[in-house]
Amino acid sequence: MSTTLSPRSNSERGTKKQKSMNTSPAIWLSRHSPTAAQLADALSLGYEITGIADGQRLGALDLRDEGDVKALVSAALGLCAELGAAAIFGVVAAPLSAQLARTAADAIQRGALAAPTPATGDVPVFAAWNVQRTVEGGKPTFEHRCWVLAGHLSQASARWL
Repeated sequence: MSTTLSPRSNSERGTKKQKSMNTSPAIWLSRHSPTAAQLADALSLGYEITGIADGQRLGALDLRDEGDVKALVSAALGLCAELGAAAIFGVVAAPLSAQLARTAADAIQRGALAAPTPATGDVPVFAAWNVQRTVEGGKPTFEHRCWVLAGHLSQASARWL
């Protein structure tokens, strides 16, 4: 009998790998490829990152105005729907952060977050917490520390754009 585990918070992570843990799919959203450490950390939270190439294309979009942000929100949530993804992992641009805040404002009005369905719900967005590991005078390099729940994204938040 297989046990289904829901995605876990940083504080619920165990130190041992769980061999039979079922995962939920998640999409990638960054112009860079995820590192092995980022993929492993997402798995420890109960998510398997998929759609990396599509997420890199979305992460590379030049967000010049509100229309571009609206297009990104719709495309990211559309990719979630297409892949059956329950979360988004990557780098959160400032305009997208505003959409996370707008989704939070909607949740406060409703009294709760909506189920994380891409079409009508509030999809969790995890941002990379990277720490700099640059040698003096060398090329900047970063090491993944952990994923941080940055907020939730909903299609309804795009109405404000």
